[in-house]
Amino acid sequence: MFHRAKRSMPVVGSLIAALAATASTNACAEDVVAKIAVAGPTTGQLASLGKDVQNSGELAIEALNAKNIMMNGKRVRFELVAADDGADPRIGTIIAQRLVDEHVVAVVGHINSGVAIPASRIYSQAGIPFISSGASNPMLTAQNLKSTFRVVADDNAQARGMVQFLIGQLKAKRIGLVDDRTAYGQGLGDQVAKDAGAAGIAVTREFTNDKAVDFRAILTSLKSVHPDAIVLASTDAIASPFVKQMKTLGMTRVRFVGGDGICTENWVRVAGAAAEGEYCTQTGAPFDQLPGAREFEQNYQAHFHQSPQYFGPYTYDSVMVVGEAIQKAGSLDPAKVTEALHAVDYTGVTGRIAFDSKGDQKYAAVSVYQVKSQKITSLGVIGKM
Repeated sequence: MFHRAKRSMPVVGSLIAALAATASTNACAEDVVAKIAVAGPTTGQLASLGKDVQNSGELAIEALNAKNIMMNGKRVRFELVAADDGADPRIGTIIAQRLVDEHVVAVVGHINSGVAIPASRIYSQAGIPFISSGASNPMLTAQNLKSTFRVVADDNAQARGMVQFLIGQLKAKRIGLVDDRTAYGQGLGDQVAKDAGAAGIAVTREFTNDKAVDFRAILTSLKSVHPDAIVLASTDAIASPFVKQMKTLGMTRVRFVGGDGICTENWVRVAGAAAEGEYCTQTGAPFDQLPGAREFEQNYQAHFHQSPQYFGPYTYDSVMVVGEAIQKAGSLDPAKVTEALHAVDYTGVTGRIAFDSKGDQKYAAVSVYQVKSQKITSLGVIGKM
């Protein structure tokens, strides 16, 4: 389920090269090894997102090693421990315990709230700092676990932004609301329902699950109440057939709005023409507005020959923040690294990062996007924490 990423080296035939390799090996033996785990779903429906998380973690580890950080006269050599949580809470907790047993200094990732929440308790019990680069359910930090952090806005902030958009831009007075009953989907759905109701929007709510493929009964029911928009709190794997079936049922004037779990190129690719003109939100500023976006994308393209996805920059920054905390702590003791994380003030690819007393990112933003010509196009930031 997890492995330590390694770089292969060519076989050296000459004596000089062999001596150089021996010297390098001796130097490495004197290094202080800092193992940072990056966990995400590299198999299953969300594998593309998880692979993006892992790729970004590799880039960050490479960048940290290039800094030649010293500790007590020895160089800190950072190693990536990559873990596949399958977006499954059961697998996630098993992986979390294995990472604890691996004696990692910190864990980054677990982008699914349903995985991140139970995994965070295992890390907390072991005293290992954990930074989620995607989980947005408010419960993650509401547990008040000293070693738990996140770098994206939570669902409370995202829901407020979605409702602002529904009222301000879509002029919606009645919406259908569907969630997939996962920790993420239900959490976002509950907050949208609360905020929309408080704003005077009539809400008709339905439920599905994260394995469903047929939504015609739900959509037919919602169609009967004549909503101005339908909000789906789920993932891109669910959103693709969902929006296709909306159009098949003639709901062409009903606008679709998805949360950050939906706002991916994969959704647009699979949904095709059905996604055209529809909307989604993300817990963060638009990629092209991130301070380090251009350099990050160029580096990512050079290494992996593809563009990064949404969680990539946040994962990269999370690993870099761990490196910053290790450097400031002057220690690989997880307790000291945790203390340093509470005091960190770091500017990275995604902007300024600092954590409040609960471990939430102080400077998180929420943005809205529209699919135009089969591309997810930014409409700008709609809310900040």
